[in-house]
Amino acid sequence: MAQSKILVGLEIGTSKTCMVVGEIRPDATATIIGVGEVPSAGVRKGEIVDQSMARQCVCDAWQIAQDHAEVDILNVFLSVTGEHILGENCMGSYRLPDDEDIIEEEHVILAKEKAEKAEIPADRFAVNRELGNFSIDNREASRHPVGLTGRTLDVNCHVMHGIRTRLQNSLLCVRQVPLEVEDLVFAPLATAQMVLNRQQKEAGALLIDIGGGTSDFICYSGGDVVASGCIPAGGNTINSDIVKLTEQRVSNKAAEVLKCTEGNAFGDVKDRSLAQYKSELGMHDVSIPRGDLNRIIRDRLADILVRVGKRVPEEVWKQSGMSVYLSGGTSLMRGLDSLAHHIYGVPVHQPAPMAEGQNYSYLADPRYCTAIGLIRFAQRYDDEALRSVSPGFIKRLFRMFRRRRY
Repeated sequence: MAQSKILVGLEIGTSKTCMVVGEIRPDATATIIGVGEVPSAGVRKGEIVDQSMARQCVCDAWQIAQDHAEVDILNVFLSVTGEHILGENCMGSYRLPDDEDIIEEEHVILAKEKAEKAEIPADRFAVNRELGNFSIDNREASRHPVGLTGRTLDVNCHVMHGIRTRLQNSLLCVRQVPLEVEDLVFAPLATAQMVLNRQQKEAGALLIDIGGGTSDFICYSGGDVVASGCIPAGGNTINSDIVKLTEQRVSNKAAEVLKCTEGNAFGDVKDRSLAQYKSELGMHDVSIPRGDLNRIIRDRLADILVRVGKRVPEEVWKQSGMSVYLSGGTSLMRGLDSLAHHIYGVPVHQPAPMAEGQNYSYLADPRYCTAIGLIRFAQRYDDEALRSVSPGFIKRLFRMFRRRRY
């Protein structure tokens, strides 16, 4: 009898370190059986800046997840992010032999291999390679070209690559816990597995995951990934702006509370009513004009959205079915959907806040989309024959560690 399989996703974010345990049943259904979460330390804008602090957070989340799921965790799928990770489009092309004109499976494999061998700078490492649609003799796209006739077979490929040494920081942190890393996943690619379905990717979808320190994005057109990347700003950046740009002394905690409970990203910037924060001990109470608070929030989020929009190919915005999907903790910001629609001019889908008294579900919480998306990514690529990245790439990335002593 087939047995269930355990898959684990680990997100080392700016605000939280989260480990999610999923049980994959023989019928391919997945159930979340454990979650370990602790506030992050030693992480700035999605990248590890203090190994010992970040490692302790991973250890704590690991222990909580094991206790919650009642399983031993040895391997994880690890999400990575950071401004240094870039997305680049390339194409693999294969011309059939002169005496052949019917596309066979071997021709498809050769075209894929050429696409996946796209060169990147020596100091960078390909985290993920997402293969897309095929075209035959420059004709319209096809998902399944085998059996069709043609002379030249092309396949799109989107390569997500980052600076090798920065990626190694994350890997080293996890290996010293010690845990083994099954695969690296660029965070928005994992998030997309949770947020977007096939129809949305086909119609055109820009997913923006706004977390504490970064805003990750990935864009699909016709089912293919056409853009991805990371903007080094998020909810914590808004808090810093509130602290810096208000005339009163405002703590980071007060800024977070004011942002979440009083602010509106598309609210009236001329509103002179007071947004108030009452400290628990009655000290350092804060009162600032609500319009000033709205303006600070709007300006920062608008800057993030505009920077993301510039990274999306212009022709993608012209698609009739194009939509924007928001995720991450900061995606719950009031008025963000209206601000995004004002900037992009396309439909915007914002997560619904959890209602009071509603049974809590990790699946409905946008803060956990990346971590849970890792489980779906792992499930999707569990069969090594379907992987877009060679399963031995982690070993290759760590070869240089053998030449160094720690």
